[in-house]
Amino acid sequence: MAQADLSVVAQLRKTILNIGLFPRGCRGFRDGLEKLDHLFTSSYAKQGKEILKLVAEHLDQHVFNSASNYFDNEAPFQLDEAFCSGSFSEGTMRMNLNKKLLSDTDFMFVLKNIKVTEEDQKKGKLTVKEDTPFVTLFLTDDALIKTWADFLETSTQPGYENNVILSSMKLKEKLRQRYLSYGPMFTPLAEEDVDIVDEGPSIAVVSSLPEKGKVPGLPEWIVPTEYFDFVLAIKCEGWPLCAQEWPNRSRCWPTQDIVHKIIKDGFHIVCKSSVKGTFRLSFSNAERILVGNLTDLQHKVYRALKAFVHHYKHQWSPNIKNIFCSYHLKTIVLWYCEKSGPRGWSENTVVIHLLSLIDDLIMALRERTLPMYFMPKYNLLEHMEDGNDVADKIMELRWDIGQISDGIISEEPDKEAAFNVLKSMELDKVYQKCLEKGRFETNDFIEHFNERLNSMNEFWMDTVGRLPSRPRNDVVGNRSLSASQEPMMKLFTDTCEIINILAIPVKQAYDFEKENKIEQAREIYSNMLVELNNWEMKRQTLTSVEKQALKDIRDFIQGKILFPQNYKWF
Repeated sequence: MAQADLSVVAQLRKTILNIGLFPRGCRGFRDGLEKLDHLFTSSYAKQGKEILKLVAEHLDQHVFNSASNYFDNEAPFQLDEAFCSGSFSEGTMRMNLNKKLLSDTDFMFVLKNIKVTEEDQKKGKLTVKEDTPFVTLFLTDDALIKTWADFLETSTQPGYENNVILSSMKLKEKLRQRYLSYGPMFTPLAEEDVDIVDEGPSIAVVSSLPEKGKVPGLPEWIVPTEYFDFVLAIKCEGWPLCAQEWPNRSRCWPTQDIVHKIIKDGFHIVCKSSVKGTFRLSFSNAERILVGNLTDLQHKVYRALKAFVHHYKHQWSPNIKNIFCSYHLKTIVLWYCEKSGPRGWSENTVVIHLLSLIDDLIMALRERTLPMYFMPKYNLLEHMEDGNDVADKIMELRWDIGQISDGIISEEPDKEAAFNVLKSMELDKVYQKCLEKGRFETNDFIEHFNERLNSMNEFWMDTVGRLPSRPRNDVVGNRSLSASQEPMMKLFTDTCEIINILAIPVKQAYDFEKENKIEQAREIYSNMLVELNNWEMKRQTLTSVEKQALKDIRDFIQGKILFPQNYKWF
């Protein structure tokens, strides 16, 4: 029994360690790519990165341009910046192609023409409801009052009667109406469901493409249903006066340098619908930086916790959203990392840390107590439904290590499904065509991609052209395509070069071997060694991985020359 227990613990440890490392601490696609810079070490990878960088820059610009459509071109309701937050920025997003499901993608839209300064806080223009993250923004400047006249209310707060406040409800409703009138942000073909204005800070959107067969010309892509949360925010300088305990707290983590960076970068207040017109403090920027500074092992365990909970949560309760959410999990992780620090983390302790986090979740539910990380006097679970039944069910699973592993594995990205998406590009066809021709050329790949994607591109652009206020714009589309062609052509050219050195001669030599023409095969292998040497000299610098790969190939080819019967390519 003990041996079996050890084996399931070892399996859970392996499951956690196999979790991929996703970019974290990023505000956008380009930022996320920079977080993966350590992966782009070879000359080929660096060229590939240049292509990805262009794509990422286009995506970031697309996010801002698309978001701008929901705002006015003139003051006051204008967009200052748009960036990712939540699970995407923290590297904890879920992506399951088999289930056609992506986790929520959160975007924060920051308003132009208004900002809360540290001086505003000192003068009481940003007042906090005692020991809560809910705040009221008073406007006293005549110019601001005139600018935001359509979004103002009169305060009924004791001591502030008849003072002018900015209404978060009116701002949020404005964004929602603009979204409904303009249409989907990212996928013009999508069928969307937009929530009504409620007490939360976000506008929640469920976006899915029509089922295959309903859209003529659409290739057989696996397109997940997407969930977007759009949050309207106002930038605030410095740090909230009501959260001054956090920077001075005794802790094992994070370092003071990280604390100083967080304070320097400021915070936001976000719109929430309320008859009182209150905003809510948002520490999203601070949370992004903190999660970005977790160690790889800490981040893997964080992902494991979220995967475990997501897989089983609907078995625990049909109303799980009324009990706890992913923000509560993040809060538990931040408290845990602050108290434990990174020194006690190793590959041998990841299971202990995961189980400890599950224990913390169980305790929080039973005691209905989870202090907000930045404002510990505020209890995030004060108004939740009874969580004892859920806590009991989690406790049952907590002792079933095998089921914990199963839950994590089922929620992590499915590599086979991702492979099937790549397979749908049918690159094997162009590869076989080039083999038969006896040479790989860049244009063969370009023509293949153009033929594969052309029908979808045309249908997409035509559909975009039929949407209100969004005309088809071939100029912009062609400019984006041209910008990406040069580095893509270079990557294809270099890839074809090494394939021509290896793949074509190998096929020729293999054909000779089948006909028992060993000397002719040996001559081809000898020429391959010369070509590999020339290729290596041209590359000038190679990574350790490339050097090892070249060594293995040379050893194999030399073996083919000396003992062809002992070395099999296929």
